Amino acid sequence: MTPHDSLGRQISMTAKIVREHADWVLAQHGASMVTWIVLRLASMAEPPGFSQRELADGMSIGGPALVRHIDRLEAEGLVVRRPDPHDRRITRITITAEGRRRHAELAEVTGELDAELCSLLTDREVKTLFSTLARIEEHVAERHARRSETT
Repeated sequence: MTPHDSLGRQISMTAKIVREHADWVLAQHGASMVTWIVLRLASMAEPPGFSQRELADGMSIGGPALVRHIDRLEAEGLVVRRPDPHDRRITRITITAEGRRRHAELAEVTGELDAELCSLLTDREVKTLFSTLARIEEHVAERHARRSETT
């Protein structure tokens, strides 16, 4: 490292370029990273599905931004919105059969992307990178939560 290098900057720049590349690859398949993430999360949800708030939190995006994506995915027949059976103020997002099919297609695409990235590293480096990034994420999330509590 040189005195001008910054770990935070490198992580940010790497995340940005990997995200742009992933969005470009997914666009070749008529999707985006947001589409993939929503379908992936929705496919893992137990009935009656995730609330819009849970999805937004899981994606680290604001509710209004998520609503636009859900609108589009619902129009494409990939997800449906339903009122929560116990609390009508909550809207649940459920993946459809078509959404599961689309999720499987995109899982292949993202699997190839992941394999491409992993091919640049040894198995040990992949494990180290995962654990290191998870540790950084946890630390920063805790600091952010403490900061949010005081403001």
